[in-house]
Amino acid sequence: MGTRSDQNVDAATAALLTPHPTLGVPIPAYDGRSLPNVASSAVRALGAEVSGAPGLLPPLADDLDPFEGRRAEGPIVVLLVDGLGFGLPSGLGAMPADVPVGWRSRLRPITSVFPTTTTVALTSLSTAEPPSRHGVTGHRLFLPFYGSVVELLRMSPIGIAAADTLVGPEWTPSVISGVPTLFRRGVPGWALSRDRFAHEGFTRLIYDGATFTGYSTAADFAHLLAELLSRPEPPRLIFAYWDELDTIQHLRGPRPEFAGFEAAQVARILSAAGRKLDPGRARKTTVLVTSDHGQVTTDRSAEVAIDQEPTILQHLAHPPTGDRRAGFFAARPGHTEALSEALGARLPAGHRILSMPDALEAGLFGPPPFHPEITARLGDLLVLVPSPAGLTYRVPGSAPRLRFLAGAHGGLEPAELLVPLVSGSIAELGAGTSDP
Repeated sequence: MGTRSDQNVDAATAALLTPHPTLGVPIPAYDGRSLPNVASSAVRALGAEVSGAPGLLPPLADDLDPFEGRRAEGPIVVLLVDGLGFGLPSGLGAMPADVPVGWRSRLRPITSVFPTTTTVALTSLSTAEPPSRHGVTGHRLFLPFYGSVVELLRMSPIGIAAADTLVGPEWTPSVISGVPTLFRRGVPGWALSRDRFAHEGFTRLIYDGATFTGYSTAADFAHLLAELLSRPEPPRLIFAYWDELDTIQHLRGPRPEFAGFEAAQVARILSAAGRKLDPGRARKTTVLVTSDHGQVTTDRSAEVAIDQEPTILQHLAHPPTGDRRAGFFAARPGHTEALSEALGARLPAGHRILSMPDALEAGLFGPPPFHPEITARLGDLLVLVPSPAGLTYRVPGSAPRLRFLAGAHGGLEPAELLVPLVSGSIAELGAGTSDP
C-alpha cells in the first residue's frame, strides 16, 4: 500500500492525464502545473517587475510552489534536464529506488507544453508564456516571413545542410518569437549551458538578454555554477541546461537506467557546487529541477515517410511541420478533407487526426492572446501517432539521416507529456551524493 504522499502524486498524475472533453487527449496544465509556470513562480519569488504585454502565465499552483508565494531568500536556479520524464520509460516517477536521496520526498509531476519538444519548451520556459503566444510551435516551423519550413535548432530551412543560414546581421529573435524573453522584460538573469551552443541562433532566441556562460563537462558545470553562486552579488536567476539524457535516449532508446543515471549525475553536480558555497548561501539558494519532455521508444518499421506518400503530398501547401510524434499539415486551398482522408488511409492504427483550429481553441497550445501568425504556422490538421510510430519528411535530394533515432518525443502520451518538478535548496537536492 502506498504512502499518503504516493497517493497524492498518483492523484495528481491522473488529473494531468485526463483527456480534454472535446479533443479526447490530455492538454498541458497551463493554469499552474506546466513548465512555463515554473518560470512565472521564479519571477514572482524574485519580486521582479515584468514589462510589456501580455502578462505571464500564472505561477505554480500553491501545492507546487516552493516559495509558498513569498520572496526568495537568495538566488534561484532553474535546471532543465533535457529528456527527463516523470514516468517510465524515460523518467523517475515509477522508480523511487533510483531517485536521488535529496529528491525523493520532493518529486512531483507537472506537464510540459505542446508539442513536447525542446524548441517549444525552452522558449516557453524563457518567456514564461505558452506556445500560443510566443509562436514557437514545433521543432520544424513554417515561417511566413521566410516563406519556408525552418528547423529551429539549426535555424535554417529544412534541406539546407549549413546551420544558422537565417541568422544574418539584421536577424532578431522577434522574427521567430512573438514574446520577448524574461531577460528582455526586466528580469536579470544568467544562462549556463553547453559552450558549443554559445553563439547559435536558437541560443540567441531563448537566452536573449541573459548573460551566457558555457560549460564543457559535468565537473566544469559544477565549478561554474559554484563560481556564479559564490559571488558577493550572485545572479538572482540562473537558467541551467543539461542535455546528456536526451542524447543517449535518442540514440539507444529511453530506459529507466538512463534516467536514473543522469538524475544521479545532476544531483552530484548540485552537491559539488553546493559544498563550495558558504553554508548560508547554500541554504538560501533554491534549485528547481524540471524537464522539457520525456521520450517513448520508436521502431523504424513503424515510421511513416511522408515524402514517399504521393497521395498525401498532392494535397500539401508546404512540407509538414511539428515533430516526429505530432505532425502539422497545411492543406492546399479546398484540400483539407482530401488530405485528412489520405492521411487516415496511411497512418497506423490508433492515430488521431484533429482539426488544428479546434486544437487551438481548446487550449492545446495555450490561452490567447495568440501570436499573429499562429494560424499560418500551425496549418489545418494535427496528426498524433501512437508509439512506436513516427512521422518523417526528407527534402528530395537532401542527405539521408546518419542514424535511426530509437527514442522520440513531441506527442501527448504520458511518457512524453509528464515531467518532474523537484525543488529545494542546493544542499538538499545534492544530498547523499559525491563529486562528479
